[in-house]
Amino acid sequence: MQFGEIVTPTTFRLERTLNAPIERVWSYFVDADKRSRWFTAGDNFTANGQAFSILFAHRNITNEKPPERWAQMESGEFPMSGRVLAFDPPRLLAITWGDGDEHVSEVRFEFEARGEETLLKLTHTKIDTIDHTRDFAGGWTAHLETLATVLAGKPANHFWADVVTAHHAYETRL
Repeated sequence: MQFGEIVTPTTFRLERTLNAPIERVWSYFVDADKRSRWFTAGDNFTANGQAFSILFAHRNITNEKPPERWAQMESGEFPMSGRVLAFDPPRLLAITWGDGDEHVSEVRFEFEARGEETLLKLTHTKIDTIDHTRDFAGGWTAHLETLATVLAGKPANHFWADVVTAHHAYETRL
């Protein structure tokens, strides 16, 4: 598992090299069907300024039983709305994170081709509390681990185990 860093109490950054060409990696971020295999379903991302809705349904990416802390995620579906802030295929995708006007943060995904691999730079900013920053750090780390597994064509059934490992690591930082 590759960990990122809590840069400030309101910013998390993670860089990860993924074993797939940039166009393929990009498609797993903007295509809702592909994205649902490692993260969320919902709308495809298609343009700057686009309003979108995504749907968290973790049972679609793992059949593990979630730890008690996330028990509500076992059978529920949780929608979230946002807006695309930047869309520059296949190099940049930035979105708002959170519904309404309170506690809205921003996530920026930058993609860099490295031959048959892709360097992904994820930066989540404007997070309202250090506890939320740690939560996002653990979630992003586990989701990107799942993405790497999916891109490798392997069964991805380790999400909750990765969440526990990542959260433990980040809870001891900053």
